[in-house]
Amino acid sequence: MTDLYLGPKRYVQCPGELAKAGSHLRSFGRRPMIMCDELVRSILRPLLEEPLQSTGLAPCFTLFGVECSLTEVARLTAIGRFEKVDFIVGTGGGKAIDTARAVAGRLDLPLVTIPTSAATCSAASTVSVIYENGIRTDTINGKAAELVLVDSAIVAAAPSRLLAAGMGDTLAKWYEGKPTYDQTPDPPPSLQAALALSTQVKETIFECGLTAKQDVDAGKNSSAAEKMIEANILMAGVIGGIGGRTFRVALAHALLYGLTILPQVHHYLHGEVVSYGLIIQACLERNEAELDRLISFFSQLGLPVTLAEVGIFDSESPGFREGLRLTCAKGSSAHNLTRPVDEKNLLQAILEVEERVGQMRR
Repeated sequence: MTDLYLGPKRYVQCPGELAKAGSHLRSFGRRPMIMCDELVRSILRPLLEEPLQSTGLAPCFTLFGVECSLTEVARLTAIGRFEKVDFIVGTGGGKAIDTARAVAGRLDLPLVTIPTSAATCSAASTVSVIYENGIRTDTINGKAAELVLVDSAIVAAAPSRLLAAGMGDTLAKWYEGKPTYDQTPDPPPSLQAALALSTQVKETIFECGLTAKQDVDAGKNSSAAEKMIEANILMAGVIGGIGGRTFRVALAHALLYGLTILPQVHHYLHGEVVSYGLIIQACLERNEAELDRLISFFSQLGLPVTLAEVGIFDSESPGFREGLRLTCAKGSSAHNLTRPVDEKNLLQAILEVEERVGQMRR
């Protein structure tokens, strides 16, 4: 059986494209609720307000809170009803856009996304990850965007840390999807396409990723940067859609969600912790070539390759051990691997990576 949530309907990426926001958005209604945090509002409101008002739109700029929680979704849904909005615009990063998707679903209104970074594929995805107090509680399928509007000049001006984190999260589509594919006896065309696309995007990231980060650090929106923006936002979202629920997650995401019980981990980006998890997954799989390739590439990008680089300094602490237990719990995506995973061999892989990186850096 094939049952997929696909999106987006339209994707536009071009530097300076927000100047045309009115013409892009006017077909969806007249009263958009534009959800953004304070930083994103300070960036986007001066760029959006005049183009929208000049085409007859009356935007309702609404502040998004800290995380994509059911409480926040309910609060913003109530505001949308009160303001009589007729479509939702999610802006910024993953949690804000995930929340906008959930709100659009509850109100049954069109969704437009305007990402300001390429740290996740949320803008082109169809899922919302739900958190409570920083801990993931659910992942729900939701509404696909009618339009993803990417002003690549804005995205390229964001800190390169965000772009690098997005590369790690996008690479996870292949590294976490491949085990699912390998365990599917007669993969349907959709799964074959997900593997083919993720393979292509993987090699594009290894080819252009470091150059893209260096260009962004130098203040340049280069061809390499444009490729990485499209890879991180559009292609990762498409791959996640056609690959389905199991293709896009395995040990790396399971470790991320397990470790969210540690407060210090919340200081790191989603893609940064996933990147670290990919290294641990490669070690568990005994994939020496990919393990060395990931450690080298992530080190150059400034992505974490050790426990200390995700804020964990004591591998004996009860909190850390509880994070490993949650990672390996029954039903966890950690068990999407072709090899058995338990707390013991997961800890062993983590310690092996610590030793390996230490030797490489000596």
